[in-house]
Amino acid sequence: MPLSKLEASITINRPVADVIAFVADSNNDPMWQTSVLESEKKTDGEPAVGTVYYVREKFLGRVIEQEWVITARNADGKSWAAKSTTGAFPMETTMLFEADGDSTSVHRTLSIDVGRFFKVASPVVGHIAKREMQNDFENLKELLEAAE
Repeated sequence: MPLSKLEASITINRPVADVIAFVADSNNDPMWQTSVLESEKKTDGEPAVGTVYYVREKFLGRVIEQEWVITARNADGKSWAAKSTTGAFPMETTMLFEADGDSTSVHRTLSIDVGRFFKVASPVVGHIAKREMQNDFENLKELLEAAE
């Protein structure tokens, strides 16, 4: 049963270019995404459509290894989409960064097909994933605002 479009948003008191640069660097993922144990960009060059990432994370007590590919990205990085191409269950995500004066609004959507792993508990999985996304954004905000 797919979990349709979990969403989280936050406003960070930093310029949009700073927020995009931090999020675009996969080495930063374990610092702000609580479930990410390891994240590595596998493709050379700047992030673009076709860029591949390897991510190892822990969710509900399971270590999940996935590869992700960017499926859409505008030139300035203010909007992008990615999907998992390997791993326990299919996921798709989008990120949108919007300047708001000297601050940045960040919005993320995430769709997960829990498949055979968490089928019975899919409403609980959705609740936990949404809470984790919001906690991740709080971490991102704290990290970036402390760096001023």
